Amino acid sequence: MDLRWMHAPAEEVAAALAAARPHPRPSWVPTKRQVLLHVNNALVLWFLSIMFVGIGVQVDALQDGEVRPADATALGVSLAVLAVWLVGTVLLWRWSLRPVAGRARLRLGRRDLTALANGYHPRPSAAATFSSLVTDHSVGVREYPRFAAADVEFGTVRARAPRARRRQYASVRLAAPLPHLVLDSRSNDRAGGGLPASIVRHQRLSLEGDFDRSFHAYGPSGYGADALYVLTPDVMAALVDHSPDFDVEIRDDRVTFFRASAADYTAAADWERVDAVLTHVAPRVVEASRRYVDERVAGQAATEVAARSRATTAWRPPQPLIAPDGRRLDARTPQTGWAPVVGGVVWAVVRTGLYVVPGIFAFAGFMSIVDGR
Repeated sequence: MDLRWMHAPAEEVAAALAAARPHPRPSWVPTKRQVLLHVNNALVLWFLSIMFVGIGVQVDALQDGEVRPADATALGVSLAVLAVWLVGTVLLWRWSLRPVAGRARLRLGRRDLTALANGYHPRPSAAATFSSLVTDHSVGVREYPRFAAADVEFGTVRARAPRARRRQYASVRLAAPLPHLVLDSRSNDRAGGGLPASIVRHQRLSLEGDFDRSFHAYGPSGYGADALYVLTPDVMAALVDHSPDFDVEIRDDRVTFFRASAADYTAAADWERVDAVLTHVAPRVVEASRRYVDERVAGQAATEVAARSRATTAWRPPQPLIAPDGRRLDARTPQTGWAPVVGGVVWAVVRTGLYVVPGIFAFAGFMSIVDGR
């Protein structure tokens, strides 16, 4: 990886950003200023609610609908405070619309320029762009930051559910589909990483050498020998040496590496981890996919083809396929089903209540004051 922009002078970064004009920050990734604005708006509504309800209860319930001078004074003072607050809200809103500046802009600029220098384009996505355990969420996922090139992408993926865990990932397209395989890194289990799914234990595979000390491997029933064909000794050695804390999933024609981390690629270490995966590990898996053929699929067995054509050289089907039993592991993802949907609805109701509930109370209190004599 070309990491020169990580340490380039700020003036050079600013000039390069002006020329490159990388993809803008997506609207669904709020800045700290925008979060502050939302909190302020909610507090304004709650202030209105407390003010009008308080005065309304005083007038309507305690004073039998009679508006006294003290009530008018309290209302006037509250409205004056509200007016000053609204002026500040407008200024805060204008401030939130300004582009990120200062150190934050410099950090994001270094990140995007590093991606462009290595042939990757910043392309955040509000939906999953590949199929994997880390994207199998019924509520959907968002990928930001995300950097993409031909057949390769990497970044950070996060479910759209509240308090969902971020995961650093790198996904590479294979030359042909392979059986569904999952490698669970044992090193990240101690850090609370773990797989984002529960895989049925009878699919556990025992691999050669000491590989089981670093990874637990899972494959569809009957595909143990095929897994050894894909996970050759050099592939396993590369995994142990260059991506020991990444879980790995091979699904269809993609291999995806992921780890529980909030990597934002504003530090060189994030790029170096991805570089190790893309340079030393992924190419070996891609090469294995060029050779593998699932002979369980009718018409793909080399012996059948050789018998028909009397071919003496290695043969591959023009469009290799994986048998149905090998396409998917039996896995239970806690992100699927009704639970995250219900949680998302509850979270949406809570967020809406921050505005709607105080608004209703404010209106009710105001009407109580208006109806007073």
